[in-house]
Amino acid sequence: NEFPVLDSFLDKLPDVLAPGGRVVIMSFHSGEDRRVKKAFQYFFRQGIYSSIADELVRPSAEECAMNPRAKSAKLRWAIKA
Repeated sequence: NEFPVLDSFLDKLPDVLAPGGRVVIMSFHSGEDRRVKKAFQYFFRQGIYSSIADELVRPSAEECAMNPRAKSAKLRWAIKA
């Protein structure tokens, strides 16, 4: 049931962010990341977000060595217009 909940959250997110508000989402699964990426891109094209992450942020090799579970982490951000 994770994907429908994530989709609902992403759809409602622009309504709760104040102008200039920032959101950061960390995903641990490619399916989750794809949904976040597509939602951010859609709202950016609609003019709702003024800026979105051009590239995702990944953990460093050092961080992955200290915490092997971090390897799958992907971080994306957006700023509301």
